[in-house]
Amino acid sequence: MLYLEMSRDDVHGGGSWGFTKCIWAPVRKENGGSWPFWSKVGDVEAGDLILHLRGVPPSAEFVGYSIAASNGYSTVDRPPEPKGWSFSDAFYRADLEQFTPFEAPVNLNDLFKVRREPLEAYFERNKVKGTDKRNIFFVRQAGRLQCLNGAYLSEVDDELLGALFDDDVQRPAERDYANVKTASVLAVVRRRVGQQQFAQEVKALYGGRCCFPGCAVDDDRFLVASHIARWSDNVSLRGHIGNGLCLCLTHDRAFELGLYTLDAEFRIHVNPAAKRSAVVETIAQSNGEPMRLASTLPLQEALLEHWVRIGADPMT
Repeated sequence: MLYLEMSRDDVHGGGSWGFTKCIWAPVRKENGGSWPFWSKVGDVEAGDLILHLRGVPPSAEFVGYSIAASNGYSTVDRPPEPKGWSFSDAFYRADLEQFTPFEAPVNLNDLFKVRREPLEAYFERNKVKGTDKRNIFFVRQAGRLQCLNGAYLSEVDDELLGALFDDDVQRPAERDYANVKTASVLAVVRRRVGQQQFAQEVKALYGGRCCFPGCAVDDDRFLVASHIARWSDNVSLRGHIGNGLCLCLTHDRAFELGLYTLDAEFRIHVNPAAKRSAVVETIAQSNGEPMRLASTLPLQEALLEHWVRIGADPMT
């Protein structure tokens, strides 16, 4: 899931509650009512992407993204500087990690101007009765687009992401503005969303357990959806579930380094050229043993790329 955090306060709670450290919001409004843009924090799951919109218009910019390090939760702990939300006795919070700044931040007011048509179209579709309406971060008032006051955290589906950043629907005169900024933001975010979905699907395919023979690791915090053919090496295999293996951190790292691979029958093949170490010796104990397979088998095309990359041919 992709979320948009609209943060206007430079302090943002301070300390470990500061910007890019976490997202947080009061559980209730001062009158006791709920607010969907606050309770949305409680819906966040570890691994979700958080897109950061930072500052006050006309200077507000998309500055980067972070990864949710925890599920959203409610806590009676308090931010050091809650400011206007000091009335609350409980807060929603989700921890963040891996903040990645955009090389060129994108000004929101500029986007509202050059992306007005697709954004207005999205806004109108979202109003139609009978549709799955979303709480979105902007409104159309007095003939112009502007941020919805208080829309702290909202979901961004693929359609809204495209309306914001996709260069394909822009008029030719607008392409100079979008040539680097919007294209780079869209590419980075969509790549990360795709990788996130890939990871979830691969882990589910293998039942949330490392598929290396004899490995019992089944704690999601220590599991990785490994690409057989690397994401950057083969565009056609990106997101293909057959290009993935669910491995623990150790077996994933060893696979990436080329200490072992799988042969055409999906058996462990230790790379003869691998520098000997305790890790290699441990892996070598499973040499020739079959990988624990799932209903979707590893792609032979991906395996061939892995053999070439690490310089090991199990067929010889």
